[in-house]
Amino acid sequence: MLYKEKKKLTLRVDARLIERAKTYAAKHNTSVSQLIEVFFRNLDDEYVAEHTPLVRQLTGILPPDIDVEDAYHAYLQEKYGG
Repeated sequence: MLYKEKKKLTLRVDARLIERAKTYAAKHNTSVSQLIEVFFRNLDDEYVAEHTPLVRQLTGILPPDIDVEDAYHAYLQEKYGG
């Protein structure tokens, strides 16, 4: 489910938590509103998050029929021998 319309929400939260949230948001180049929105979206089992650019870039690199465990063991075998 995609959410388009935004509405204002007033919350009462411990003042220290608000400052921590603002600091966290600033460090992560986002907003407190966005943090809350992401939290609420994660509560919704039907919400499907969009993939990050890195995930989109990596998608499809491995063939669909690859056995990841076998590939990993082969890599370790090649790297360490034995």
